Amino acid sequence: MVANSRFAERPLTLGRNGRIPKTLRNRLASAPMERNYGTTDGYITEQYIDYLVTRAKAGLGMVTTEATYIRADGKGRTHQLGLHTDDMIPGLRRLTDALHAEGALAAVELNHGGRTAQSSVSGLRNVAPSPVSCATAGGEVPQELTAAECYELVEAYAQAARRAVAAGFDVINLHGAHGYLIHQFMSPISNHRTDEFAAPELFMNLVIDAVREAVPDTILGMRVSVVEGPADGINAEQQVAIVAKADLDKLDFLDLSAGSYDAGEWIVQSGEWKPGVLSDYAKAYRQFGLPLGMAGRLNSPQVIEEVLSEGTCDFVSLARAIHADPAFVGGVLRGERYRPCIACNVCIDNLGLGQVTCTVNPAVGRSRVTVPTPTVRSDSSVLVVGAGPAGLTAARELAEAGARVTLIDDGARPGGQFTLAERMKSTPDFHRFADWSGSENARLGVEVRVGAHIDTSDAGRLARDFGADAVVIATGGRRPAMEFDFPDVEGGDSPSVSDIRDWLAAHPEILDAGTSPSVPTAVTIWGADSVAMSVADTLAAKGTAVLIVGPQAALAPESGRRAKILALPRLESNPRVRIFLSSTIEEFDGGRVRVSRTGLADEWIDAPGDLLVSRSVLPLDATPTLTEREAELGREAGFPVALAGSVVDQNPAIVSNAVKSGYDAAQRIAAALAPVTNASNNPTPNGARK
Repeated sequence: MVANSRFAERPLTLGRNGRIPKTLRNRLASAPMERNYGTTDGYITEQYIDYLVTRAKAGLGMVTTEATYIRADGKGRTHQLGLHTDDMIPGLRRLTDALHAEGALAAVELNHGGRTAQSSVSGLRNVAPSPVSCATAGGEVPQELTAAECYELVEAYAQAARRAVAAGFDVINLHGAHGYLIHQFMSPISNHRTDEFAAPELFMNLVIDAVREAVPDTILGMRVSVVEGPADGINAEQQVAIVAKADLDKLDFLDLSAGSYDAGEWIVQSGEWKPGVLSDYAKAYRQFGLPLGMAGRLNSPQVIEEVLSEGTCDFVSLARAIHADPAFVGGVLRGERYRPCIACNVCIDNLGLGQVTCTVNPAVGRSRVTVPTPTVRSDSSVLVVGAGPAGLTAARELAEAGARVTLIDDGARPGGQFTLAERMKSTPDFHRFADWSGSENARLGVEVRVGAHIDTSDAGRLARDFGADAVVIATGGRRPAMEFDFPDVEGGDSPSVSDIRDWLAAHPEILDAGTSPSVPTAVTIWGADSVAMSVADTLAAKGTAVLIVGPQAALAPESGRRAKILALPRLESNPRVRIFLSSTIEEFDGGRVRVSRTGLADEWIDAPGDLLVSRSVLPLDATPTLTEREAELGREAGFPVALAGSVVDQNPAIVSNAVKSGYDAAQRIAAALAPVTNASNNPTPNGARK
């Protein structure tokens, strides 16, 4: 028998000390990623089942539910899954049956939020080892558990484990990481007790023992943060020492992650961090003789094969990569193509807002089962104007649907402003979307024309010029005008004022790796949106002194916390960076700006270097509606016309919204170009009516 060529393909059997073994068909497992796809009372939904089953069909060896709460006061998300009552069992049984039918093991992660749970979500007072609040989760001071109440919670874990087995789960994973309840007993940040529960391992071991007694034959593991994150938290050596005191003979594996609510950059890592970032920490856990799972920037087939072949871990826990595309599994196992994750962290930032979506995959997390773009008639030709994220998405979807697509843009290459974003310090993985889009264009035969001046005022003429049956206009929104008073400068020189995007496009050498003579010594940025933050962070890292003045009350308010979790503190702690928020520039004289702030006298501030204006793109007027605008444009052109871009639906001008807008525009055009059927419901050639 010939050995498998890839370590990821190899089966893995879990089970020790006489327990009934279970075999993963390969080394790929889904991580317990929260998604807000459940109901408000903890039930699983058909949408959630479809989502997980799709990833089982893709070939995962083990599919894991999200952190699933074991008692109502441990609920941390509005739509989190629960195993707190027997009523949860039938729905979860539908899930496990469906996963087993696809050949995957079914795993559940048992959790209690402790101090991270908030009464505004659960409706109940939160509880914890000590009355220490978690500001990141909401800041509610928890009620300190009595010793008796600690034992009651231990029993709640055991009861949830019994329900999990009744629901058909093959594997139970105890969440002992990320600053949740078991981890809170371990950490000096959250455990200030003086009784028996002051010992960081006691609660953990009581839970392990109780669950093992409740489900003696079930595969049982525990998720561990290899480092907590904050300086006063558990460091790597201390965590290993705590795990060494665990009742390891009752466990079948350890699942390695990192971080806590106080150090979220460790839980879901930035694109700045190296792939396989936890590999060095994992080595210390080999001493325990347990199979190891591992998470942490496992975003390519190459890095997964590396950590498995080198014995760093025995299986990998995948979250963002398979959220972006379940086909990533085929990419790892068989070298198939897949849509890459770009580590933008919109998924984790959406947890506080609603269903978890994805920047690069517009079909997930949108309150519906994925609806493929309809097939178009065989002779359809579509012109897509604008090759930014919205246009690239629309072009690909329509080409997949069978249309002949021409994509035109006035830039030097496809990508639009994304070609600038991919060169920023905090978003180094953004190039993966542009690279993938380019390969998809080639695969699908999309004709790409760049460097052409485009007039979108007459969509009908555009369609006729290109022989198109429909047009997608994906040129984005409009930038607001610069409103400054520029007095005459001594000597007659004009102040150097540029839109920040135009300035970057005109000086591409500034973003080259490392520092060079082309990097400016100082710049002033008017605006405090995400573009301003990203450019300021990138330039400051190269040694540029930066002044930011913006009307926003916070830097990059349109971005989520995780998307700026590294850049923001870097800027705030850099002595060469000055930030004035809730401030307006009233005047610029070439070297100073007059800043106005509510309740304060105007102030002249030294503003060295070029003045770069970062203007968030304005949304189109909501009246008439998008549907009405498209209908009017279509009537004028005599062809179907769809609008796409980051702001056509009044959402913030971020890449995630642009991609979703392009996807939706493609679906509208495809519906308009669908084959016409005759009375017998049979398509007629080329859509012609008989």
